[in-house]
Amino acid sequence: MDALDAYPVALVQLDNDGCVRHGNRAWWRLMGDDPGEVALVEWVHQEDRSLWDRALHELRARQDMSFNQRLRFVHPAGGLRWLEVSLTRGESGFFLAAHDVTVHKRREIALQASQRSALSLLDGMPGLIYRGRNNRDWTMEFVSAGCLALTGHPAERLMDSHDFPYGRLIHPADADYVWREVQYALARHQPYELWYRICCADGSLKDVWEKGVGIYSDTGEVLGIEGAIFEVVSSPARR
Repeated sequence: MDALDAYPVALVQLDNDGCVRHGNRAWWRLMGDDPGEVALVEWVHQEDRSLWDRALHELRARQDMSFNQRLRFVHPAGGLRWLEVSLTRGESGFFLAAHDVTVHKRREIALQASQRSALSLLDGMPGLIYRGRNNRDWTMEFVSAGCLALTGHPAERLMDSHDFPYGRLIHPADADYVWREVQYALARHQPYELWYRICCADGSLKDVWEKGVGIYSDTGEVLGIEGAIFEVVSSPARR
């Protein structure tokens, strides 16, 4: 048995043209039976071949470099594999180490699709959906697209902004009320419900209704807040 077959990592030796000279057992378990000398690029996904060709070209010019990238490979049976590859240059060719991250990548793609779906749902809702920090400026980490219709400001302007935080929109006469009620609710780990005025981009005032909750650590520390803000035709008297 070849000594390299004992390694759990897929290892491949390539010649100067990028053809497979030798692969260890982990590589052939990953990519199928040894077909003999073959250009490795034939297994690289069509859309990633330019990356692979450029890596070989750059390593031929500079042997002190290494190429580390996530590439798509097509299994001879037709399945798609995502591999984290590390390629280095030797005196008579190239050396490749590969790690299969297909399962991780599929989970990542599924999560991204789920997040896009959730974001699309939030952006389609009337009003402003938010996640933010518990400070007097009410700095926002996420603001839905409904921010524009409610305030006249695009969501991007309020997110992670110290120059223009959401607290700047709250009518000065209502600012202390909002802070007091939120802190009262957070101290008791309860939801909060508020009615107050905001100053819109066009200079007009709007009455809004807000309902939110705290985000807490395992020890009970307040990590942030999240909730929703909607325009109302009339609001109850503020305390």
